[in-house]
Amino acid sequence: MTDTMTQEAPETDQTEAPEEWSHNALLPEQVRRPSGYVINSTGVYGEKQVKDTVIRVRVAWAPLVVRSIYVDPAGDQAVELAWLDRGRLVTRIVPRSVARRGRILVATLGDAGLPVIEADAKLAERYLAAFESINQKEIPRVHLARQLGWQEDGTFVLAQDTPHRVEVKYDEQKPALAAHGSTGTLDGWQAAIKRMAEYPAAQMALYASLAAPLLQLVGVNSFTVDISGRSTRGKTTAAMAGMSVWADPSEKADGMYSWRTTMLAAEKRLNLVNGLPVVFDETKLVRDPEMVHALLYSIPKNHGQARGGGWPSGLPWRTVMISTGEQSVLTFTTDQGAGARVLTVKEAPFGTDGADSSAAAIEVRDGCSDNYGTAGARYIEKLTDYLAQGGKQRLSSRHKELTEAHRYDSDMSARRAPMVACLVLAAELAHHWGIVPFPPPQMAVWERLFAVSDQTDNRGEMALDVVREYVAGHGSELWSPHTDEKAPFSGWVGRDLQIDGAPTVALLPQRLREILQRANYDLDAVLPSWLEADVLVKNTKTRPAHLVPKKLDGRLARMLVFTPGQIISTETDPDDGE
Repeated sequence: MTDTMTQEAPETDQTEAPEEWSHNALLPEQVRRPSGYVINSTGVYGEKQVKDTVIRVRVAWAPLVVRSIYVDPAGDQAVELAWLDRGRLVTRIVPRSVARRGRILVATLGDAGLPVIEADAKLAERYLAAFESINQKEIPRVHLARQLGWQEDGTFVLAQDTPHRVEVKYDEQKPALAAHGSTGTLDGWQAAIKRMAEYPAAQMALYASLAAPLLQLVGVNSFTVDISGRSTRGKTTAAMAGMSVWADPSEKADGMYSWRTTMLAAEKRLNLVNGLPVVFDETKLVRDPEMVHALLYSIPKNHGQARGGGWPSGLPWRTVMISTGEQSVLTFTTDQGAGARVLTVKEAPFGTDGADSSAAAIEVRDGCSDNYGTAGARYIEKLTDYLAQGGKQRLSSRHKELTEAHRYDSDMSARRAPMVACLVLAAELAHHWGIVPFPPPQMAVWERLFAVSDQTDNRGEMALDVVREYVAGHGSELWSPHTDEKAPFSGWVGRDLQIDGAPTVALLPQRLREILQRANYDLDAVLPSWLEADVLVKNTKTRPAHLVPKKLDGRLARMLVFTPGQIISTETDPDDGE
């Protein structure tokens, strides 16, 4: 047969029968060239009959073919194009909408070396359509993943081409996608995390990461694990250990995400995964508390906000979000319902043992930076084998048992029990399968970490306690109309006053904001619950009603006036002898 890749093709194409092509790396086997075209080592040509002469018109300046068709779960298609660039194989995947529009195709792949110029764009567009049409049975159709994690065919995508090709919808997702992969060894990873055996609080990030693939299997919605507390206690290191199960957690990669983000950007990051964790690091970088509040409520819905006007809408995900920072994510919202969606770990992840804690954290951090992704691959291998043997029902049954065991003795703990059960189940599986080199914590440890009273989730009341303590210890910073004392160096924080004969205080908004921030509370976040509970005096003549004009050292200032009994108790303490 004629080798049209290495020899000049005849003036006319006499047959459309399969031909033997010399560049098998470029072309699928048994492909046919479309009638009216010649493909050889110098490029692609169209043939035109002008009277008695066959004229060749150049379509591409190098061999160019359709190599594969990718179909995503929604049925949308992408086309893999292949060409030779000085003997080197080049492939690129583009949406079908791009492949069908020549000029856009040239603009999209021009920098990649597509051997088509804009003047020939229309010819290339027609040629590619003809090539694909005549080779529909020969060109392979391949599953295209849009997310990492579980796919509709039951496979689990760990990273690019593992096992499916991943084409993300948004460019912002590409750095995080690139971070997912593996390096080092499972033995190296196990040696690194072995130091976590003595630190159950740090282990929670590890188990949260391993729990993410189980959510879909046991019917639990996405949720958040919040690791918060004082700095230099290993919060970020614990999160790195959890992320190292699946991806590169080091600073040089983008496996870890930052809280310095917007709602839409956060949704796009979450949308990358369907059964993998996402780490949001350092709550001190939050710029909009309302965004955190909205995100905490969106995460369990497994999809983002609905938007119009062409904006990304309802982006799907399934994940365990791991948040770290000195400030708990729950301090950005006062809604008690948010507490039911978040598991908070307040203990120092690596303890408070000074040099020993520091050494353990450093060893874990360095070891996980050098060995990552291997544990996740083994975990999914074991999990898929288990499911193939009918294990889904057993997983569900065990999860129900663990849920009942971890309800503890409060309504809030009972609502969180299914999430705690996911972590416990992941811990059991990972140890049983020989992936995590230490056993799960005892029942008493889980209860210590996650059993909470309903009162501890009332952040509005907790913030009010901060104000009470401050006023009790800083009375000299409150101006009184009955004193001639000069203002303190830092200025007045507010004033005392009486309402209907009962003592109370009025505080300047900015000073109150600073007081709360030092205790990791946000004034804008607690204000709604204060107003709902009538903690503040409202003046219908002012806007907003909770900022009431009051005199302060001879001047009128808009202040937050607390109702009597909220800050200064109107009851008598019998221990005072009064």
